[in-house]
Amino acid sequence: AAATTHLETGMTIGTHTTLGTNALAQIEELDARGVHASAWIWIHAHEEKDLTHQVEAARRGAWISFDGINPDSVAAHVEMVRHLRDRGFLQRVLVSQDAGWYTPSEPHGGNIRGYGTILTKFVPALRSAGFTSEEIDTLFVTNPARAFAIEVRKL
Repeated sequence: AAATTHLETGMTIGTHTTLGTNALAQIEELDARGVHASAWIWIHAHEEKDLTHQVEAARRGAWISFDGINPDSVAAHVEMVRHLRDRGFLQRVLVSQDAGWYTPSEPHGGNIRGYGTILTKFVPALRSAGFTSEEIDTLFVTNPARAFAIEVRKL
């Protein structure tokens, strides 16, 4: 259904997939339906610890989304982004954070995870790790604009 919808609308496909083998199988399914992998975002790619899967998906043109950035995972996320950058795939990486979570049964929603980690911790950590301003712009401006552009992407 996602492939058909993409071919009719040009909308980007995003799937919440944690295992690399499943991600690569989804690319195969898109290929079989004539949809280029660049029409697809592998959401939660940070959950797959074998980074060879992310490299292979990026090599095929997919978007790799490391979206679980939180204060405790900044260093690990920097390393995942660096891993793809060092292999020539920074232009296939998306980053974000699952935030805003709250517990309705607790007073004031409990311990709410805020939205500031990307700007207050992750971007400075990228700079400390040697990422250039141009590379940071690629992650936060260029890549999202390209990933979410409405265009049919066929094989």
